[in-house]
Amino acid sequence: MVNGTRSHATLVELCRTRAAERPDARLYTYLRDGEQLAATLTFGELDERARALAVALRRHAAPGDRGLVHLPQGLDFLVGFFGCLYAGLIAVPTAPPDGGPAGPVAARRNAGIARDAEPAVVLSTAALLPAAIGGPAAVAIEDVDHALAADWQPPAVGAGSLAYLQYSSGSTGSPKGVALTHGNALHNMCAIRDLCELDERLTVVTWLPLFHDMGLISALQGLLIGCRVTLMSPTAFVKHPVRWLTQLSGAGPTGTAAPTFAYELCVSRVTDAQKEQLDLSGLNWVLVGAERVRPDTLRRFSASFAPCGFRPDAFLPCYGLAEATLMATGGPRHRPPVVRRFDLAALGRGAAEPAPDRGGSADGAVELVACGEPSRDLRVVVVDPDTLRPCPDGRIGEILVSGPSVATGYWAAPEQTARAFGVRLDGVEGRFLRTGDLGTLVDGQLYVTGRCKDVVIVDGVNHHPADVEATAEAAHPAIRRGCCAVVPAEDGGRETAAILAEVSGPAWRRCGGVGEVTGTVRRAVSARHGLPVHDVVLLPPGSLPFTTSGKLQHHACRVAHAAGAFEPARLRDELAA
Repeated sequence: MVNGTRSHATLVELCRTRAAERPDARLYTYLRDGEQLAATLTFGELDERARALAVALRRHAAPGDRGLVHLPQGLDFLVGFFGCLYAGLIAVPTAPPDGGPAGPVAARRNAGIARDAEPAVVLSTAALLPAAIGGPAAVAIEDVDHALAADWQPPAVGAGSLAYLQYSSGSTGSPKGVALTHGNALHNMCAIRDLCELDERLTVVTWLPLFHDMGLISALQGLLIGCRVTLMSPTAFVKHPVRWLTQLSGAGPTGTAAPTFAYELCVSRVTDAQKEQLDLSGLNWVLVGAERVRPDTLRRFSASFAPCGFRPDAFLPCYGLAEATLMATGGPRHRPPVVRRFDLAALGRGAAEPAPDRGGSADGAVELVACGEPSRDLRVVVVDPDTLRPCPDGRIGEILVSGPSVATGYWAAPEQTARAFGVRLDGVEGRFLRTGDLGTLVDGQLYVTGRCKDVVIVDGVNHHPADVEATAEAAHPAIRRGCCAVVPAEDGGRETAAILAEVSGPAWRRCGGVGEVTGTVRRAVSARHGLPVHDVVLLPPGSLPFTTSGKLQHHACRVAHAAGAFEPARLRDELAA
């Protein structure tokens, strides 16, 4: 028993139990365009449809084979996911194709996933099957006869059986298939439930893509807790952020999760008139993660929506990654996020020291948001990335994670698995996952500073991109918030940095042009960080690559800049047009 709830060995067992307990209770609601009721699914209907689909899938694949879930955002995706699990297959969630600018990128990524996972069957819709990955057998979900549910036989799976491959978003390179067991998923879901103190009275609202780890686990929480989940598409949110908040408004106790950029988008796009219609007093928990949590974003959102009843202590900053299922640290509950001011120069030397008091001046200081304490039964340590020796509190090093939420490894990649998942520490029991992220522990709280591979090192000083990017964004109002990348560069053989920044809006149209913006950015970065900037490239909106979870792809930016893909003269012409 966990928090009064029976513990389950597999996601299949959990779904079957909920269907037996509450067959007619609504579990999922999907809103077309984020507003109109499109479909609903009860606990019993999910179980019945998953059983029928499993029988159809088993005609083409055997237990342990991979099933590619190639379905659009919506309830069919969840049926497809559980259909694979009910058949004993390893589900492989992928992004459906779309007609937008990201369509070709998603198609190439899906083709790479198919080559790596080697699925025996592709599950899609009749309309999408022609564009789906070719080769394996194909099943159109709407063609499955629900009467097949009576022929279903439970698969021989347990807590240690692989449930699905969560392909990483590719923020640092090619996507890798994280091999997650039923036990991994259930442990992490319980950890989130315990941290957020969730119960069946809650309504979870999410627009996050279901093929992504944060979106999938957010949706699965309803099954664990026995509560309702309202889903909409990412496109509906981006077009009209207020629709997300509307579903969180006046609906009793609600909760949600999203990357930092989502809260920034709400601040900039939700009007005063729209705020008058919102009641966010029932918003009990708001997980924020997937990228470095910005303190100014939390403050701006809290101030902007305070008249709507939003409480800052609803924010729950967290840190996680697909290799740990989702969340590794989070909290604390029932108090506003912990924000500390650290000395900028000390951070460059790898030490998290309190910033000196300069009468309230921000010069020489960096604010970092605490991402909480380790989740249930997990251990988090910070080590020197070269020696793997544990760092004392307050020293910056690589974050390592160990515990039941940590995946078994990467699919069909034994060498990568050994390097990332097989770390042993002197005097510490168990194996650890190397996250590739940098951070420090202070008073038991984890502060994340960036990625090991993204650090810009000039004259022996470490410059964390997020800190420099924040300075560049604040330097001129024409630069889009959250759309700035700092990457290493060379100037005559000397290590330096390049800044790639998207610009738009009235501030850009009113300013004195490229020279004014680039000069302002150079001076601000030099004054605050002592960092020589070789190049400042101004870009039209939508130029920088982001992952599906909103993470800026620094590696892709670095490669593109080195290859001359961001050619300044051409981009200046585009901006002037």
